[in-house]
Amino acid sequence: MAAKPNTTESNMMDWIRPSEADGPLIGAVFSTYGLSLDQPDFFGQDFLPTLLGLGGVRDRGYASPVRLDCVLSTADVTLICDAHALAAGVRPTLQVDVLPIGHRVHHAKVILIHRRDRIRLIVASANLTHEGFRRQREAAVVMDFHEDGRLPPTVLTQALSRWEEALGDTADAQVRRLFEGAASRAREWPGMSRRQEDLDLQVVFGGGANPVWRQLVNAWPEREPVLNWHICSPFWPQVEENAANNPFEAIANGLADRGSFLGDCDLEIITRADAPGPNAVPRFPFSLVSQLRAHGFPVEHGRILPARLGAAEEEVPEGMAVESRDLHAKWIVLAGPKTVVAYVGSANFTRQGLGVLRNPLTANIEAGVLMRWMRGKWHPKDWRPPIEGQIVDWASCGPRDVRDPSTEEEKAPDWADFIYRVELAVPWQPLTEPDGELLVHLRRGDAPAFRVGFPSLAGANLSQTVVSPGAASPFCMAVSPEQVRSMLSRRVVEILWGEKGERCLFPVNILHDSKARILGAKPSEEELLAYFHDRISEEDLLARLEQHARAEAGRGGSADPTDIDRVRRLQSYIVREFVESLYGLARTIQDAASYSPRAAEQALLGDLSPVCLAEQVVQAFLAGKRSPTAAAFQLAELIRVVREIRWPAGASSDCRRAFEEVGRRALDRLYALVQQAALKTQFAVVMQDREFSEFVGAMLPNDLARRWAALTPEAIQKVAPEQEEAVA
Repeated sequence: MAAKPNTTESNMMDWIRPSEADGPLIGAVFSTYGLSLDQPDFFGQDFLPTLLGLGGVRDRGYASPVRLDCVLSTADVTLICDAHALAAGVRPTLQVDVLPIGHRVHHAKVILIHRRDRIRLIVASANLTHEGFRRQREAAVVMDFHEDGRLPPTVLTQALSRWEEALGDTADAQVRRLFEGAASRAREWPGMSRRQEDLDLQVVFGGGANPVWRQLVNAWPEREPVLNWHICSPFWPQVEENAANNPFEAIANGLADRGSFLGDCDLEIITRADAPGPNAVPRFPFSLVSQLRAHGFPVEHGRILPARLGAAEEEVPEGMAVESRDLHAKWIVLAGPKTVVAYVGSANFTRQGLGVLRNPLTANIEAGVLMRWMRGKWHPKDWRPPIEGQIVDWASCGPRDVRDPSTEEEKAPDWADFIYRVELAVPWQPLTEPDGELLVHLRRGDAPAFRVGFPSLAGANLSQTVVSPGAASPFCMAVSPEQVRSMLSRRVVEILWGEKGERCLFPVNILHDSKARILGAKPSEEELLAYFHDRISEEDLLARLEQHARAEAGRGGSADPTDIDRVRRLQSYIVREFVESLYGLARTIQDAASYSPRAAEQALLGDLSPVCLAEQVVQAFLAGKRSPTAAAFQLAELIRVVREIRWPAGASSDCRRAFEEVGRRALDRLYALVQQAALKTQFAVVMQDREFSEFVGAMLPNDLARRWAALTPEAIQKVAPEQEEAVA
């Protein structure tokens, strides 16, 4: 079944594991309230490796950070989370865009996984934490869309449209692009025109003008009585004298307004147990029971059940220690003589969760799935988690029969909620250490004066930039190479504002065009040639890069003249290796081109790409380790290889345009490197040589050969002694 609650033995991790039949990952969006990034780093060391098929920590197959980044770089991935989850200043890999929400409580838990041949949308109660995905009793609705699927694409397209609306200006260009890409792909599958039999399903969001409780009530048929009301939640509304209503009363009154009778309704409440074992009692506020009785709540019969806290034998993975199983699932089911309506999602049965507030726009941002069946198609035992402890009768419940539950409220951290995104643009074209530009995107309205700082790993804070009140958005500022290093290492900037000295560490995202080159250490030319020649695996090369990155900080000093002379003598061997590796290079790029434009971008412009190899060639030439003729030959060959890549014939027009844009950017970068080398007189002379010009004209298509030739006179004209010294 495409939509199914998960409340018992199933592990949330099982829903994100890849299948070979689904094809490569195109993109993903994750939405959460809680997030584990440190002690342990569940998101980086377990969730992402499992999603990518690299093996999480529980699978004893954890991938190295460099390997993880390399695989992530072939897809667009975004994490949306409540700001409190980032308050400690820890941010996941820069290959994942992070969008914090601090102006509202963001409580929605949604996962969109777009693989080439399957799109999976998961709406759940689980946070992106070890507890949520591996330990707690959660509930999830998993919706699959593929060529042979039974769910219509309108379910997905409507869900993504509503999700984008709920996010507001937090939904940046990448999120919108991912949503549109998934929706377009789903519409291509002709087999999805049949609606799933006997199931009406839609994804809904809270935090807007139409609160969750109202959407649930409106899904119930008018004048049909409610015979059974099931509620599962770990948290419950507190008794507040000044509150207009509580969720029990709001839903009951809303159903009564639709002509539905609740006098014969049986209420079943499933909540947390106060302890493991048969003597456990439910955690539910007796003060709420008393208030409902005093207010004439129409439901008089029912029971309160404690969900089993201890793990059953079948719930503990082999070889793992026994852990408790706290209830964290949230769902509501209404059943009548003919109809069953259910809500499953992130909203607790509280005022903030369901939007039972005088102003529903101040409620949490929540996500859930509303489903409607015929009465005989739903079975309560399939949804109910294991029950262990004292079952309390609703009508006779006394203060000693229940224990007060814990509250879901957390202290809001200091957060710069006037900012919704910070981005770093890095021009990787210069062979020297690059500077960059920081873009601070401000929410609508007047932002206060604030400062932007750049904390370093050593604990020092580099110079700060002061931003005046009411600054235009985005606020753009130039950043030095040292500040770029700070952001690439810490992955955050420090924002300071207010008279009380508020501060927070705000996550930095790398602009899309700058993201291809952030692995942390560049492979050498010899390593790249060995990789493209299939003499070293990608795993081994990435392991070497990690060693390079660790050694980089301790490396210094000028080049050794004896080393330059040695490499110059080995030039003919390196060039021969280069020629022999061209086939493997072309095959690697062509394989990536069959996946997605993002994968093609990484293959053409990333750290293991022809552009990276061209940079190594130009650096070797400028350092005197490569003759101008050899360098020019290698650069011309790399241009040829890139031009001969064939994009997938069956790609959509938008996808093909994206592929062609990636190819254009790669060629532009290669020609920029040729022009940089041509600022040296020796290289420009080789380019003007008649025999070499004939070689280029025979090897490259006419348009590329003319572009190569056009660089020569311009480069020679530009050459001046001071420029040569600058290049050198």
